[in-house]
Order: sequence, then C-alpha cells, then structure tokens
Amino acid sequence: MTEEIKKETLEQLALDIKFGFENEFQLFESIRDMFYNEEDFDEAWLKEQISEKYLQHQNESLSWAHPTDFEKLAIIFDELIRENIVCLHNAGYTKSDGEGDCMETIERLDELGIRSKGFCYYHSQDLARAVNPEIHNLYLGFDSTTQDDNDALFIANKIITKLKAMGFVTYWPETVDQRIEIKNFYWKKIPDDQDWGAERVIQILTKVKNDKKPFWKFW
Repeated sequence: MTEEIKKETLEQLALDIKFGFENEFQLFESIRDMFYNEEDFDEAWLKEQISEKYLQHQNESLSWAHPTDFEKLAIIFDELIRENIVCLHNAGYTKSDGEGDCMETIERLDELGIRSKGFCYYHSQDLARAVNPEIHNLYLGFDSTTQDDNDALFIANKIITKLKAMGFVTYWPETVDQRIEIKNFYWKKIPDDQDWGAERVIQILTKVKNDKKPFWKFW
C-alpha cells in the first residue's frame, strides 16, 4: 500500500467522518470500495484509522452546543417536506446527482398518490465546502416539479423564509439560475439511526396523507 494511497484514504476518511452520515462499518465499506482495485490495500490499517478518528469525532461532539446548524436545517427540511417539497440531505456527489435523486423520490411519491410541489437538496461536494474552515457555507439546490420559473421562485422563497426564521444568514440573487447560499454554516453531525434521504421523505408524507384521511375512511 503506497503512501499516496494512504494519503488519499486519510483525506477521504476525514471528510466522511466530518459529514457524519456513516457509522464505522459504512465508512470501511465506502472507502474500501473507492480503492477496490488496490490489491495490496491494508484493510487492518484502515479499520484502525477509522476506529481512532471516529472515536475522536464522537468525543469532540460532546462539547457541541445544540441545536447545531445541521439540526436546525433538519427541522427546516422536515417542515418543507410536510408542505410537499421533497428535501434530501447529502444527495449524491454533484448537482446532477442531487436533482436526479429528488426526481426519483418525486416519482415514487406520485405512485403513492402524493403530489410534490418541488424539491431542495445539497450534495457531498456542498458538504465538503461546508466543513472547509476557510469557507463555512452550504449551497442548496431547488426547483419546482413543473420546472416553471415562477413556481421555482415560489419554492426558493419558501426555503429562504424558513432559513431566516431559524436565524440563518442567506444570500440568493432571486434567480432560478443560482442556488441558495447559507453563510457561516458550521457543520456538526455524528452518525445516527435515521435515514436522511428518500425514505424519510416518503415516511413523513405518507403519515401526512394518512392523517388527512376523512374519518369514514377508517371504517
């Protein structure tokens, strides 16, 4: 295992641990997959690195003030989901990935008889900027299901309103061609047992739909 591969591995591990979406087993699987073609990859070394750095991150989290910026954003996303706006955390690696994941979720909801108004997301490249100590911002992509500019602006303004109400400072030039920027976003998250992707959206909106059923539907 070369020093160059070790360096790349540690850089990716540092990012993934800061993102806080993967437990130790998931970290090992995802990083090992990155270097699947490295025959002399030292798996025992990787497990040691994960164990050490994962524990360090967990210990650091004990001093965090709550709610963290992620926890506040999670509240906002859940509120938007209940208003039929699909919101996905850590949706893929690129803008194309994020929009594709959102549209797949919208199609799944359509099959359940649930109509979505639009979507909002951030991807792992956005997270990399958020955890960068020289940047500390987070970009949110958005659009409407109709892909009409006026509808998309409506979605964006809903997102902005909720962000500001939660105390976030935002920048957005009020155009569909640019994403929403949350300034001074300090990303702090540790792994949990929750699904922050499509399944969360479907679970929330299915519950909302069932709660809205007329009384006679239960008989």
